[in-house]
Amino acid sequence: MAPKTPTPKNSDSIALSLLSRAHSPTTANTIYTEKVKSRPVYLKPSETTNAQQTRRSERARKLLTSRKKKTKPATLSARQKRALCIYEIPKTAQKYAVYEPLHRMWVGYIQEILGLEASGTGKNLPVTGPAAAKLCSADYHGAELEVVRSRCVSRVGMRGIVVRDLRGVFEVVTKGDRVKVVPKEGTVFRFTVPIPIPVPISMAEEVDGQAEEKGPKEEAKKDLVFELHGNQFMYRAADRANRKFKPHFLPDL
Repeated sequence: MAPKTPTPKNSDSIALSLLSRAHSPTTANTIYTEKVKSRPVYLKPSETTNAQQTRRSERARKLLTSRKKKTKPATLSARQKRALCIYEIPKTAQKYAVYEPLHRMWVGYIQEILGLEASGTGKNLPVTGPAAAKLCSADYHGAELEVVRSRCVSRVGMRGIVVRDLRGVFEVVTKGDRVKVVPKEGTVFRFTVPIPIPVPISMAEEVDGQAEEKGPKEEAKKDLVFELHGNQFMYRAADRANRKFKPHFLPDL
């Protein structure tokens, strides 16, 4: 005799009745037990909740970006800077006497770079490779330059304090209280660096209203003279500070 099929309950009668139409009672019971009744159910967030979370995150990101834009002012473009005349020197400031303290500060700066302050010797120091590399990377705002050679003959002999060191030009203030723009291309500049040497001062004693000198005479002041070839110096001051210069042969010099 064939085994009796268990009578299904009311809740399971619909599923078993549908399976029994396509399979035998034993097969229908097996399929129902293994694939329907014991089937695991996996829970995951619905697409609606995920979309809401995405929109909420996007809204928060836009709000944070807008707050940052409000707190951080926008930078000026090059056209706006030219329109506002930010880099132009006003007429009241175009005076040589205004920039003389800047030149004195630059002299101390270049002496420190070349190591002249701690030398204390009365001999001219040789210009070595490391010293020349330091001069190439130095900042020349405040240096007093003189044009010694130029393609334009009228610029030869021009002398002034550098107020702007740009990529292709030097802007200098002359002793006539005028701002001149000197291109670097095809121009050779000269500048001097005084050597801070201890000068023996002659001692004098007043005897009956007359000065009697004792000791050696005062030595003449000595300076180091350098020349800059503008064709090889066409860099901004900020770019030269991080640039390494190496000695090489230049046939055009």
